[in-house]
Amino acid sequence: MRELTKSVTSFSWAISLFGAQQLLNFVRRPVPVADHLSTRQLGTVAEAGEEQLGGFFERAFKAGDQVQRSAVDLAFGLVSTEVLDPNRIVALSADLLRKSTSAVRTLLPGGQPGDSSSCGQPCGWGPMPPAR
Repeated sequence: MRELTKSVTSFSWAISLFGAQQLLNFVRRPVPVADHLSTRQLGTVAEAGEEQLGGFFERAFKAGDQVQRSAVDLAFGLVSTEVLDPNRIVALSADLLRKSTSAVRTLLPGGQPGDSSSCGQPCGWGPMPPAR
């Protein structure tokens, strides 16, 4: 029990310092691109954590991650010039809703990641054209 407690506290300390380091890296070099050092390092740590999960917790992580990523896309879409395009806002909102319901579905008993519906095949109106 002592070693487990030491591991938990070390993990918490390391994650706290890692977060502070990434914040400092971003403040020093605020480059909002996909290959930014902080983006790569945070992605690597997230992947390492995900690899340690299994069963329900793996599905919960994937579901939550999907919802969070869609919410970030929606938020950034609302603070850009795209905010003037109602079609874009509707598309982003619909995407968030679709991903949220899909994420919740994976957490239900018998739900599998990627299930599109209870009918076993994609249902609905079909693919939507991209927003202009």
